Amino acid sequence: MKKIIMGIALIGSIACAATIDAQKAEVQWTAFKTPAKIGVKGKFDDVQFKFGTPNKTQSLESQLNNATATIDIMKVNTNDAGRDETLRKNFFDNFNKKEPIKVTFKDVIEGKDKGTILANVRMNGKSQKVPMQYEIVSKKLVAKGVLDLSEFGLENARTSLQKAVADLHENLTWSQVEIALEAPLK
Repeated sequence: MKKIIMGIALIGSIACAATIDAQKAEVQWTAFKTPAKIGVKGKFDDVQFKFGTPNKTQSLESQLNNATATIDIMKVNTNDAGRDETLRKNFFDNFNKKEPIKVTFKDVIEGKDKGTILANVRMNGKSQKVPMQYEIVSKKLVAKGVLDLSEFGLENARTSLQKAVADLHENLTWSQVEIALEAPLK
């Protein structure tokens, strides 16, 4: 009887096993404007991902722990060329350190179709830990967290953007930005 139960458990774990499709993974973000906190979505078109090697059960934990993303900040994409140029000129060009954003995932805890990640984000020469929650939705890993630009010394960059788009943002560009990793599972 023990062998039957172990066999069923093994089949169940293999059925749930998945590999992250690094070729189709994306880093997305939502920034906020106006006193009503209206979201503006975007992504980065040039992100280099390195995920861990899946273990025997292809657990997400094995693939996410110590995974990295290197993001070219000048390859921002909001599906609006004018907005993209405004972001590059009035936000990213005002970084003290014009280096790629680097993210390393640590302390991954995997549950059933959900879990947590501690993302170490390095941006503008400063590092901060950003807690993220993830879940599996329609064979896709979706991890989300919120970072605060002021923790990365980006108040001047945010103020510059806010001044450039004062009318559109009703004089308020929020410092909180939702970040997300979305990656299909194979």
